[in-house]
Amino acid sequence: MRSIRLLCAVVLVLTGCSAPAGQSACTPRFTCSTLHVPLDRQRPNGTTLDLAVIAADNTDAPRGVLLILSGGPGQPGVPLLPRLRNNLSPELQSEYRLVMFDQRGTGVRGINCPSLQRTVGGSDFLTPPATAVDQCAMLLGSTLGYYGTPDSVDDIEQLRQSLKADRITVDGTSYGSFTAAQYGLKYPDHVRALVLDSVVPHKGFDPTGVDLMAATGTVLTAACRQDPSCTTDPVADLAWLVQHGVSGTDLMESLSVASLNSVNPSLKGIPATLHAARAGDDTQLKQLFEETTSKGLTYDTLSAGLHMATLCSDLHFPWSGTTGRAAALDTAVRRLDPQHLYPYDVATARSQLMIQGCLRWPAPRVSTYPAAQVLLPRTLILHGSNDLFCPLEWSQWEKAHARSAQLVVVPGSGHSVQRDPRGAEAVRSFLLA
Repeated sequence: MRSIRLLCAVVLVLTGCSAPAGQSACTPRFTCSTLHVPLDRQRPNGTTLDLAVIAADNTDAPRGVLLILSGGPGQPGVPLLPRLRNNLSPELQSEYRLVMFDQRGTGVRGINCPSLQRTVGGSDFLTPPATAVDQCAMLLGSTLGYYGTPDSVDDIEQLRQSLKADRITVDGTSYGSFTAAQYGLKYPDHVRALVLDSVVPHKGFDPTGVDLMAATGTVLTAACRQDPSCTTDPVADLAWLVQHGVSGTDLMESLSVASLNSVNPSLKGIPATLHAARAGDDTQLKQLFEETTSKGLTYDTLSAGLHMATLCSDLHFPWSGTTGRAAALDTAVRRLDPQHLYPYDVATARSQLMIQGCLRWPAPRVSTYPAAQVLLPRTLILHGSNDLFCPLEWSQWEKAHARSAQLVVVPGSGHSVQRDPRGAEAVRSFLLA
């Protein structure tokens, strides 16, 4: 065993990686390593980041590397390997060399902002306390501008080179779909195919969450029609709760998490919970909040600090620079159409984590993207009809901006479609075609 580990160490050095210090035994038939990347690619000899990598040992796989990207932003990849392997058929794992890695700022070596982590965890929506945002920005200091998606895209390219793979297939879910698409736009000649699951469109999205709020009514109505026990109007009930003091961001958080395929993709019981709360019994609603909150996630599971740093670099906000932000936000909010936000409201849009967090975030190095806007690689797009994180319109836009794309909408499925057997089969068929 010792001689095998020494041989692995030699191979890792030759491929531009190194074995992690003090690392325990890797998963059987996989090799664990560390990819050393520059924090700032304009200063290649400056500060470096160590990114954990795990790669299957079948280096002669007929169809080459299949790189699977996790979501977030802020979720590491390496710890997810056992779960994701269960979703991949043995044939896929034989035909492809499976690779995952912890993107910069994630995992045990990732960004840990204790106060922000404690108060919002891995949430996309919960309003962050101002002091927690400020403390996190101070902790990152001058490095906070180097965690945008373009930085991760170049890390993937370095990983591809270290694996000595001419072309790779990239499979990304949620935020991972955004990263995968950005890699496909910048390095199309090195991409064999793309799988984009629960799409975040590569054009970006409005950080006030208007697209998600507008799509909520359609999703809840359809879910109610699919459930014979649903006899109420969940959209009207949700709107009433928002109008009568229940936090819109809390509701967005819990309903979105509930729509995960690993939680409650059918949204069964949600209409009854909303209706009971409107009728004065909020017991089930409080229980829903407790069961679906992201506050309990630790930084090495989904880093709140990395989440903030990436979003504040990647997205386009109503302001620019550090001055006049509040006035610019006021102007943008006044332009919002309340009918378009229904069943939520303008206050919910203004309270979004991305708005309130990035409003205080120091001016970062703003992400710049490839000029090309059409994906050239062969692409599979997956969408679950009950997804409350990513609306169908995002997947439709992505398909319209890809040269050769197939969109598969899985009825009754939720966010992260590959966890649904129907989604997994669509991926299998596509990747083995």
